[in-house]
Amino acid sequence: MRQMPIIDDRWTLFSHKALIVENRKLRIVVLPELGGRIWSVVYKPLDREVIWHNPRMAPQKVQLGSAFDNFWCGGWEEMFPTAAPSTIHGELFPDHGELWSLPWTARTERGTDSVTLRLNCQTPISGVVVEKTLRLRGDEPSFELSYRIENPGPEELPFLFALHPAMAVSAGDRIDFPDMLLEVDPSYPGTLADVDAPFRWPLAPGKRGETDLRTIQPPSSKEVYFLYGHGLQEGWVAITDPVKKFSAGIIFSPEVFRSCWIFASYGGWRGYHMLLVEPCTSYPQQLQDAIRHGRANTLAPGAVFQTTVKFLAQEGLNSVSGISQTGLFKE
Repeated sequence: MRQMPIIDDRWTLFSHKALIVENRKLRIVVLPELGGRIWSVVYKPLDREVIWHNPRMAPQKVQLGSAFDNFWCGGWEEMFPTAAPSTIHGELFPDHGELWSLPWTARTERGTDSVTLRLNCQTPISGVVVEKTLRLRGDEPSFELSYRIENPGPEELPFLFALHPAMAVSAGDRIDFPDMLLEVDPSYPGTLADVDAPFRWPLAPGKRGETDLRTIQPPSSKEVYFLYGHGLQEGWVAITDPVKKFSAGIIFSPEVFRSCWIFASYGGWRGYHMLLVEPCTSYPQQLQDAIRHGRANTLAPGAVFQTTVKFLAQEGLNSVSGISQTGLFKE
């Protein structure tokens, strides 16, 4: 029997307000006071947590301008208008942008077969108004995230916008992307410092031979790297547990997100074992460099940036090769 999804606003987590958005397949926990971040996505039939949580850092309020890495608790947040600290119109914008450290307001809506959570904030430096809308329908093992960013100010704003979901992974899991070119971030080459770039996904050519980036390595490998993917004709990424035949991933517009960043730490950064897959409007992380190469987006006075992405969990696959016409991953 089909059930109506619910939103439950009666909870706290780590002494902060927590909103639970849930149907028979998914349970999503959102922390509006802490950057509006999605803290948890559990695929209920397998009791499978998809999002990585920092084992050494609980969610907490932080000041705007704090060093992101030293306060990062995990979860899924967004970066805007910068990633690396950058100066725009004489103003220094903080590490990983403005959004992750701000409190967001929340309101809920209930439809005939869906629930909607609307999160809002206004940024203190750029002054933009941001709305993030999470919509869960019926019993579907998927949800939509819609973003709307309006510039009410008098100046044109150059920006990048990126998703920043930390994915919980295990050794032997598989990452799949559509065909794309990859470049190593020169400021953080990690264990791919000897790779000849650019190269095509998924084989990284280096002095030790080709490295197949599709396979998640164990923490003992100490691997770590930061890559920029670009030239995507399709917009999706999927992570598959081939033992459980369980896939989870994100579908996005390649016209909007013209790049997808990959930060992989398999024990190589602070001992953490996790994967960041970051669809982004441009690259690299230094906004000034993106501007110089003509890749940055701009938001004119009064203009609005909008896009919608989809998170999808799916059973029965060993790998993912694309998206079907019905919006599902296909093997």
